[in-house]
Amino acid sequence: MAKSKIILLDSDVISHFMSTAKIDVLPKILSPHHLFIVADVYRESIHHPIFENRKQELDEWIAKHKIQRMDFPWNNNNIKLEFYRIKKESPQLGAGERACLAIARYEKDVIASSNFRDVADYCEEFSIEHIGVMDILTIAVRRGVFTADDCNKFMHDAIVINDGKFPVAKYEDYRPARNLDEFCTPLP
Repeated sequence: MAKSKIILLDSDVISHFMSTAKIDVLPKILSPHHLFIVADVYRESIHHPIFENRKQELDEWIAKHKIQRMDFPWNNNNIKLEFYRIKKESPQLGAGERACLAIARYEKDVIASSNFRDVADYCEEFSIEHIGVMDILTIAVRRGVFTADDCNKFMHDAIVINDGKFPVAKYEDYRPARNLDEFCTPLP
């Protein structure tokens, strides 16, 4: 069985799964790992231009699946200083992304974010594990939660509803950049 890890969810992952009405399967796809939402990510995730009840939906999902909300660890000087360093050097990153990066660097957590353009180099530099939506879809297929058709529908819906951006036009063309075997253990 895979060792349980902490996965810090970024708001883009939450938004894509909520917009496509697949948020309830996200904990199953990523089990046995523990999903955490940092306070800054939560604040970014409760707003959506189309879905007025996003906060209520997110709160219900968090309660139903026992997702952990966490405050930013301001009392940890290393993490706090890293947060501000990232803010200065990468002002294009949102507070949620900065929080996830700073925490993951020092706590050795996994980041689930689709913003590879802005976070991949940082994650590589500091040996931070990161997965994106396409990786999560790949894990879902390998674990039998989704089919390739389900993934293509997810991508289509995320593009139409959520202005999603993906590196490929259809799921079958995606090749993960990293080995995902540790996330693909059989479901119980």
